Amino acid sequence: MTTYKGVKGFTVQKLSSDPTTSGSAGQIYYNSTSNSFKYATPGGLSVGTWSSGGAMNTSRRAAGASGTQGAGLAFGGFPPASGSNATEEYNGSSWTSGNNLGTARRKPGDAGTQTAALAFGGAGSSRTTATEKYDGTNWTEVNELNTARGGAAGFGTQTLAVIAGGNPPSNNATEEWDGTNWTTGNTMNTGRTEFPGAGTLTSGIVMGGISGPGSNLAITELYDGTSWTEVADLNTGRYASGGSGTSSSSALTFGGASPVINNTEAWNGTSWTELNNLATARQDIGGTGTQTLALAFGGQPSGTATEEWNVPDLVIKTITTS
Repeated sequence: MTTYKGVKGFTVQKLSSDPTTSGSAGQIYYNSTSNSFKYATPGGLSVGTWSSGGAMNTSRRAAGASGTQGAGLAFGGFPPASGSNATEEYNGSSWTSGNNLGTARRKPGDAGTQTAALAFGGAGSSRTTATEKYDGTNWTEVNELNTARGGAAGFGTQTLAVIAGGNPPSNNATEEWDGTNWTTGNTMNTGRTEFPGAGTLTSGIVMGGISGPGSNLAITELYDGTSWTEVADLNTGRYASGGSGTSSSSALTFGGASPVINNTEAWNGTSWTELNNLATARQDIGGTGTQTLALAFGGQPSGTATEEWNVPDLVIKTITTS
């Protein structure tokens, strides 16, 4: 019988467990634990998938979000119509209730991490200018926005943040936070509301939104700390979607209304690519994390559902005789 060694010129390595690093891509091996031959193929965004995470304690939509997949933060939201002040922290598997916001609100702007978050603007009985920072335990009120608004995009850190757009309709105003005060920046090219942002003050991105009834936007704009530049559109126009990412060249958007969808798209700095969908279509979804490790939670419907987006370095397949 012809052997693999005789055909290929080398023996198959025996391993007790599957490899996990990208350097093993292309490797064929024998797994002595499962008693099977396997091979490793490259991972990447195209094989990223959503999986179920722990349910939130309080059903909500239109909440603020910050942090990472393994250390996320949700605050505010709806219901009630006047806005929620509830805060929850995610540890990678379950949600725990934290101390409340000082100002209840829905659709706030957001930035930062689980232990150094910033909440700004939003709407309750009326639109607010309130800004609060979170230290992992308590919320503290700090200096207010110059313009009250809800449904705006937010991104950055607790000390260097951006808010853009929001209600009233067709608002394209931008403000920058320096850790102490908000100052007016250059306006976006397209005014909009109910859209996510991601990245940093000098490398930010906003995606989609709505500028009026029936106007589901696919427009993407990048921010360099001074000016906005319009770039390639989303494949699917949407508003009230979730977003995550670390820069203007690495972002993810998911869910939203167009009508309610579960579509996921990734941005590489030049174009958007369709990826595997959320398990549950929803709008007004909370989103945070990175392009490869994102967290999606809440929304309408499925107001307590959490999903985790993971992009593997490798995909392991078993060799069969069929």
